[in-house]
Amino acid sequence: MDQDFPITSPCVGVCQINAKTKFCLGCFRTLREVAHWSRYSDDQKAEVMQSLRERQSDAGVDRRRVTRRQRRRTTEAEAG
Repeated sequence: MDQDFPITSPCVGVCQINAKTKFCLGCFRTLREVAHWSRYSDDQKAEVMQSLRERQSDAGVDRRRVTRRQRRRTTEAEAG
């Protein structure tokens, strides 16, 4: 994969695994994907990111969960 920038972790700091789906409630990764993220190549990370979009779509979610801290930062940035 030809990229000028690294693929960053999709973690949003909400680290809870759904007992039914086995996906993180925050980023939709599996425990294995979370544990191995730093060892994945950019191609592997891109594959995981595509899987996350599909999982979110299947779950009826259009994006990752936003934490209160992220929401506050966005609100402050829009107001400031």
